[in-house]
Amino acid sequence: MIAIAGVAAGVLALLGVIEYALSGGNSAAQPNVTATTTTSNGVETPDAALETTEPSADVKVGTGSFKQQRGMLTIEVNRVEAANGRVKLFVTATNASQARMTLPVVGIAVLDDLNRTYAASSSKWDGLVTQGTTTSGTVVLDEKIGTGVNSLTLTFSSISGQFAPTGAAITVTGIPLPK
Repeated sequence: MIAIAGVAAGVLALLGVIEYALSGGNSAAQPNVTATTTTSNGVETPDAALETTEPSADVKVGTGSFKQQRGMLTIEVNRVEAANGRVKLFVTATNASQARMTLPVVGIAVLDDLNRTYAASSSKWDGLVTQGTTTSGTVVLDEKIGTGVNSLTLTFSSISGQFAPTGAAITVTGIPLPK
């Protein structure tokens, strides 16, 4: 009976070590997973009209593939929603390297084709892209887009990680605004 209890305690200790390794204590031991961030809380978005997943008459939607690759990092915008001057970009980041990269929300900026800059602090963006994975989220502009804007440029600056792009930034240009 004592031997069985000792074996059980040993198995539990081993499981604890494995759980620690997979939780990030040892980044090389993490499994390849795809993390997806979705928007569902109207409190954190500047305009509730952008919280819909099904377009309404008030929400204009544009789709396509607008992307940029720098080194081992690729950023793609595949959907743009605009409602009442508010804009939400659906973004995917793919990290093909063997180390984590962090793309913090505070490093997100959007420039329109009239050279006005918009912050995106209320975005649903996790920021952590583990090695060999893809993560998705939304970039919500804090301010309304001005009239006459046709396209946007999305920049992630302040990227950190062993294989982060040179200059710690990546920019996706020519993202059309749906009309």
